[in-house]
Amino acid sequence: MGIYDREYVRVGRRSGTGLGSLGLISINSWIILLNIAVFVVDPFLARFASPVLVRQDIDPAMRGRALLIERQPLQRPPAGASYARVIYDRETGQAVGRQIYAVMPPLQAFGHFSTARAFVAFDPVTNVVRANTEIWRFVTFQFLHGSLSHILFNMLGLWMFGGMVEQYLGAKRYAAFYLACGIFGALSYLILNFLGSQVGLRWPGVLPDSPMTPLVGASAGVFGVIMACAKIAPNAMVQLIFPPIPMRLKLMAYGYVALATFNLLRGGHNAGGDAAHVGGAIAGAFFIRNAHLLRDFFVVFGKSSSSRRAPSRDEIDRLLDKVSTHGLASLSEAERSLLRRESARRRGSDA
Repeated sequence: MGIYDREYVRVGRRSGTGLGSLGLISINSWIILLNIAVFVVDPFLARFASPVLVRQDIDPAMRGRALLIERQPLQRPPAGASYARVIYDRETGQAVGRQIYAVMPPLQAFGHFSTARAFVAFDPVTNVVRANTEIWRFVTFQFLHGSLSHILFNMLGLWMFGGMVEQYLGAKRYAAFYLACGIFGALSYLILNFLGSQVGLRWPGVLPDSPMTPLVGASAGVFGVIMACAKIAPNAMVQLIFPPIPMRLKLMAYGYVALATFNLLRGGHNAGGDAAHVGGAIAGAFFIRNAHLLRDFFVVFGKSSSSRRAPSRDEIDRLLDKVSTHGLASLSEAERSLLRRESARRRGSDA
């Protein structure tokens, strides 16, 4: 049986529901292509790589004292390498800690997310907290990946399931949905990491890792997409890759989230990544049921989309007649968007 004979791909654009579609004009396709482009291009910019502080270990008793950090190596290690710098007490000359640096290609260095680079930044010597404004990282980290297998599985997930969600929500709202799931994944990671690294809590699920630990990947958005599919087509049959067994889509989605939650609670390998996965999944389950909240996601300046002219009764009747005669597939994206807005407006007026 070929891949396009399988149910979870066959319900793609070829059958009208969108699961597994990869049309070059779809938002889902552009998201996949952008991720691949960033992954391919960044290594070619390795000569512009820069060291990024990813961990600092220092005796808490030394905080606030005059410290001296060992100089950087005269010859910078290549991209992908790491090195350490020793921290000394300026008065006694005693080594009191160290800093770990990772040499990152420019896009990774500019776009990765970490607790220390979200809303606050930490002085590497005094640990003084100051305000930070690098909020773009809530979005850019979603288009960065650490390895070939990392991007392969994420893009496979988007290719298999993103089309269904895009057709259900519409292009613009799907883009907002995907980015919102990624943003909530970063927020989940930030909160748990802040509680563990700065507040000092040691509860299950709290992340005590360094607040400078980088977070990258589209996984939070992918988990949100899979949870949305579990709501849209819960009984669609999918076949897992490992192990290769058929399963209902909702069971697969809930199983993935349960595994991620279990690994997060026990502090297993990649618990930080699973914090983002769980946050993205929760956001996906919420926004697919409250899609009207995504309407103004991209509105920054100008009037809100809620102020658009309401369609006339004749316009709505014409579209409903068209659906009754020729089916939903006969509507253009603009016509579908108009019907969705009118439906959301009427639900709001009935509340």
